[in-house]
Amino acid sequence: MKKIIISMLIILGVGRMANAQEVMNLDQYREKVLNYNQDIRSAKMGIDAAEENIKAAKSDKGPKIDAGVKYNYTGRPFDPSNLKPVGAPADEWLPIQHNYNANVTIRQDIFNGGLVKSQIKYAESQKDAQIAMTTLTGSELVFYADQQYWAAVGQKEYLALTRQYKESVERLVTVATNKYDAQVVSKNDVLMAQVKLNNADLEVLKAENRLQVSIMSLNRMMGVEVQTPTQVMDSISFTEFIFEENSIVELGLSQRAELQQAEADIRAKNALKSITASKYKGRVHVYAKGLYGAPSPQFGRNMEANYYAGAGFAMPIYHGGKKKRELAARQIATEQAILQKQKMTDQVILDVNQARYLLDEASKRVELTRSSLANADENLRLITDRYEDGLSPIIEVINAQINWQQAYADFIDSKVQYNIHKSNMLKAVGELYK
Repeated sequence: MKKIIISMLIILGVGRMANAQEVMNLDQYREKVLNYNQDIRSAKMGIDAAEENIKAAKSDKGPKIDAGVKYNYTGRPFDPSNLKPVGAPADEWLPIQHNYNANVTIRQDIFNGGLVKSQIKYAESQKDAQIAMTTLTGSELVFYADQQYWAAVGQKEYLALTRQYKESVERLVTVATNKYDAQVVSKNDVLMAQVKLNNADLEVLKAENRLQVSIMSLNRMMGVEVQTPTQVMDSISFTEFIFEENSIVELGLSQRAELQQAEADIRAKNALKSITASKYKGRVHVYAKGLYGAPSPQFGRNMEANYYAGAGFAMPIYHGGKKKRELAARQIATEQAILQKQKMTDQVILDVNQARYLLDEASKRVELTRSSLANADENLRLITDRYEDGLSPIIEVINAQINWQQAYADFIDSKVQYNIHKSNMLKAVGELYK
């Protein structure tokens, strides 16, 4: 007995916790999905990596300092003894086989044909492309999350519909049974009503399972345990989406991530062309080198310090026409990127206009299905009254219940589709994720 009481208390406690759980709205669900999703997190890390590449490119503006050590053994060394000055120490101006030193070199490019500047521009364009890619990834993710959320809310509202339908059939079974007991109708009416009640029970079970599967899908996208009893809205709200039709295409052209990515690609191609051109321009640099080792400047065996300073200039003269061909290839790549942007521009214009018409169609469908539901509800009420008064057969009541159920399901689906098309409209103009 104690075990039964404890089990009952646990069940009641769990039920209260589920009822007390906060209902999660669409914005809260989006936030949780974006915080968990690996693709968007990876894309944001790509922006950080691109920023590091910009810093790396800018570091080439400054001097380069290198350190090293060197050793070599000479089998037949140079003999400078015949050059030995009068009075020089005995350990100087002698053949030396062991050569070694530690050195530090500082080099600064004065002119490199615009190479560093072009590399910085290329790195910046890559960052812009990664930002656009992150926005595109986020937009696609949010749109998919919206579809999943509204599908779950639609399933929850459909579950409420199946329960209402079951209650309607239960009332019909009661009426049919009372009329049969009063010998007003045959037993066929009771049997037909009971068959429909069994079907209604099955519809409730199916709806409960579909809702559970939808909630599991939501949980997976949030990164929580799939069996978590996540609470969503009980029904789908319908609010008219207002937008300025005259400027909506321009808004899409200025905000869509695909176009921003295409523009970044054009800048990258131009930067690569400049990098290629810089290889065939003159370069000027200065340097200084200090070392400590042997032999000494006087060809002595003792280690001494020394230093060098100088400047250098180099310029390619002829490479068999390689410069011309490489620059031509870079120009073709740039023109291809421009064509790709033009193609994407056409696609964005089409997307925005399609989204606008689909949203308008979805809005009108909501109004029509709402009206159909009201008519079906009134028809069910009138047919039920006529059956109770003995003026209509039970099959008309059953058909009216089916029509009401279908009208209600169509109304729910129209609201689901409207909210999805509203998200699609925001996605088309680049407003869904920023």
